[in-house]
Amino acid sequence: MVALAARAEGYGRWQMETQTCELRRPPSRLTQPCSELRLEQNLEGLLSVRFIAAGQGDLIAREHLLFAGVLDPDQPAMRCRQDGRCEPQWPTSLVVASVADVRFDDRGLARGLPRTHLARGRCALSRRSVRCEASNRSGEQWLAEAEL
Repeated sequence: MVALAARAEGYGRWQMETQTCELRRPPSRLTQPCSELRLEQNLEGLLSVRFIAAGQGDLIAREHLLFAGVLDPDQPAMRCRQDGRCEPQWPTSLVVASVADVRFDDRGLARGLPRTHLARGRCALSRRSVRCEASNRSGEQWLAEAEL
C-alpha cells in the first residue's frame, strides 16, 4: 500500500486564474482572450499546459488549448501530493510534442472530439508568466501567453 501511495504523488494538477491571457490558433489566427491556466502532470517529466477561454458562439461555453510535451532535461517536475494537488517548480521549460483544442457546451460536455496535432515548440513557465508556441509541418501555428 505504501508503494502505491508513493507512486500517486507523481501526478496531479495546478490551476489558477490569469491576470491577462490570450491565445491564437489556426485557421483564423485571431487573438482570443483566456482566463485560466492549468498545468497537468500525469507522469513525472511529462507536462501539459492548458489555456482555458470563454467559448465563442451560442453553443460553446468554454474552449481549451493544450500544449503537451516533456520537460527540458534538468527541469524540475511539479511537486504533487496524494490528493492530486501540485505545486509548480519555477522556472521551468517544456518541449512541446503536440497541441490539442476542444470545446465544451454549458453543461461541460465536449462538443466533438479534441483536435490533436503533432507539433514542435516550446513553453517557458515562470512564477509570473507562461508562454507556449508550436507549429506543425503544414505551417499551422499556435501561440498562447498568460500573466499570472
